Amino acid sequence: KLDIVADRLELPNFNHHRASDDAATVGYMLPPFFKMLEEMGLRHLGEINGAMVHLRKGGKAKRQPKHLIVLARNQTGLRNLYKLISLGHLDYFKRYPIMLKSVINENREGLILGSACEAGELFRAVAGGQDWGELKRIASWYDYLEIQPLCNNMFMLRKGMVRTEEELRDFNRAIVALGKELGKPVCATGDVHFLDPEDEIYRHVLLATKGFEDADAPNPLYFRTTDEMLEEFSYLGAETAREVVIDNPQLIAAWCGDLSPLPNGLFAPKLEDSDGELKRLVWGKAHELYGEGPPQIVVDRINVELGDIIRCKYDVIYMSAQKLVQNSLEHGYLVGSRGSVGYSIVAYMAGLTEVNSFPPHYRCPNPACKFTTFDIPSGYGCGADLPDARCPKCGTPFEKDGFHIPFETFLGFGGDKVPDIDLNFSGEYQSNAHKYTEVIFGEGHTFRA
Repeated sequence: KLDIVADRLELPNFNHHRASDDAATVGYMLPPFFKMLEEMGLRHLGEINGAMVHLRKGGKAKRQPKHLIVLARNQTGLRNLYKLISLGHLDYFKRYPIMLKSVINENREGLILGSACEAGELFRAVAGGQDWGELKRIASWYDYLEIQPLCNNMFMLRKGMVRTEEELRDFNRAIVALGKELGKPVCATGDVHFLDPEDEIYRHVLLATKGFEDADAPNPLYFRTTDEMLEEFSYLGAETAREVVIDNPQLIAAWCGDLSPLPNGLFAPKLEDSDGELKRLVWGKAHELYGEGPPQIVVDRINVELGDIIRCKYDVIYMSAQKLVQNSLEHGYLVGSRGSVGYSIVAYMAGLTEVNSFPPHYRCPNPACKFTTFDIPSGYGCGADLPDARCPKCGTPFEKDGFHIPFETFLGFGGDKVPDIDLNFSGEYQSNAHKYTEVIFGEGHTFRA
């Protein structure tokens, strides 16, 4: 992708998907590419394609990632699994997230590794006719080995990759033999893609949308019963069939503790003194607008909102958004706040939105006066529609404000809804906003979804 190549070449930020910017960035890529070609000894355009083919034969481009099953045994394993997923998306992404074996080995504590389906490393080595020593080397890396029903791999027969169904059985027999020789459990799995047999039609539809030539071929990847699985693997013998269908899967399940993928709670990121900073921002703006002694309705509303926000640890959400908005404004780019964030007076006071959600009211802008009244003519639901008026104390023309929006629509009663603060940044500045998020929370702690 263009932005990935540009980042690798350390080129300036650009407005991705804008034709003129994309074209300019491609132009900037040429000088470092020319330098690379010179270092490879290439001087003519006609030499490039042949050199690229040569590179692919020995380089990483030809290596195809294999499927892998990773189970978390305990809390340490769960943390390592999440770490591997993050690294796969952030550091080793190549069309799809990839886990390197070396990185898995560094973070293997608490994990259980299975050899996966026909797209896994072991099955492909068996089907590819690797010698027994090589198969043992490959299988020894896994904690358990996996075999699947014949129908899962019938595409190999349809494509001429094997000649008979018996060859498919032999592949599974070889994996069972490897497990016995290495002392590793072998599990029969269904590679289940849908629950009931009649749901297969939806699988055909999905495969057709992806352009598979054999999209209409039988593909019964439904959730089989124990008896169906025992029947499926009966060619291994009754005792071995029971081991792979019942005993070994139960063994693997017993290895895994009782884990919850997401513990209860918000687990918001940390910003130092975010609650104190939010309080100072809000009350500072309140005194700027309404004076040192704001009306009781202002005090009560701020206290209710701030109480819920800080008690529920939402202050870091507000302050991270506030810092992003402020940074954009300091660079001359306005930010649009979208959706129900305008219901929060704290968001208004913190500078996240320009919507003052108090009921319609008059406010004196004179710094020496700051008189405010919510006693307005009847029939007005929006402060902007109020008739012009002057402050009865100093004669200054009133500011007309307020939109009468209840806070509970945004955070619920008692803060039982997590705040959803949607911000629209300028297309020219958006990439800078993404980078500034890393400044706020630290490199490696943010991910552009």
